[in-house]
Amino acid sequence: MTKRPVIRRDEMLTAVLDLGGGPIDLADYATTGLVGVAVGPRGSGKTNAGLLIAEQLADQGWVSVLVDPELELESLYGEAMSSPGELQRCLRTRDRKILVVCAKDAEEFVPYGEAILEAADTHRQPIFCMIDEGQLFSAVKKRKGEIGRATDLINDFVGRGRKRALDLFMTALRYTGTVHREVFANKNLTLIGVQEDPTVWSSLAPQFRGSKISFSDVNSLSPGEFFCFSRQGVEKVKMPMAGALSKVARRARAPKRVLPANFSQWARAMSAIPLPRLQALSDDVVSLMGAVAGLTPQQMVDGANALQDELGLRT
Repeated sequence: MTKRPVIRRDEMLTAVLDLGGGPIDLADYATTGLVGVAVGPRGSGKTNAGLLIAEQLADQGWVSVLVDPELELESLYGEAMSSPGELQRCLRTRDRKILVVCAKDAEEFVPYGEAILEAADTHRQPIFCMIDEGQLFSAVKKRKGEIGRATDLINDFVGRGRKRALDLFMTALRYTGTVHREVFANKNLTLIGVQEDPTVWSSLAPQFRGSKISFSDVNSLSPGEFFCFSRQGVEKVKMPMAGALSKVARRARAPKRVLPANFSQWARAMSAIPLPRLQALSDDVVSLMGAVAGLTPQQMVDGANALQDELGLRT
């Protein structure tokens, strides 16, 4: 029997992603390719994450294809593809690093998806495809019609991309009930953004098993913050802004810090402070800090009670 060599993507061996935490060495993905998913509600920074990865890979030899259902990315990355034929030509000549495909629904996506898969089959040169709002193009269960064809195409990206130098990144609103299970079953880079609905934790909890990360940690994430699961492990990251977005985005105001106003707020704040620091809060230190912060007498009383309770629980 003839032995087949293990497929290895040489372009992965030196490629690196910087998503705001430790560098992600793509050499760890050289035999599998990259299948990434970002999950979170609208406004959590999923699209920026996909654009950031697209820009970084485009600078390292990939052609990045951005599937844009909101028709917003042309203003950032240049005129969108006029037809699937133009997309095929650009993937053959590789004279543009980032290509925009405007597709509002599955029907519009299908011919472009077929062009991407055909180019990957034919040329075997690295392509990165970012599909925003993945739930528009991938159904949880296979269906008939264009959504069924689009789902099959994306599943082909996932299943056949490894051998064809085709990497995928999708955004979705939720971890379940959005895109086909084939995507989630084969993902190897996962970004979990803020989760506001506690009922979703049952589906997310297995991702965090052994990490000591709870729903409250995920619930407290700010826009642009994610728990990033990669081959290097899990870490909390603050995603940098994609270069094209940073040129047009308004600078956000720094959030105004709000001091605890009642006992329960103090108790939550105390629970996050290491024990040695709590033990160092003598009456004199507390009085001085309260005066500097301008706390009311009631805030001082609530804070002192919460401190004593927390110390009692831990010692």
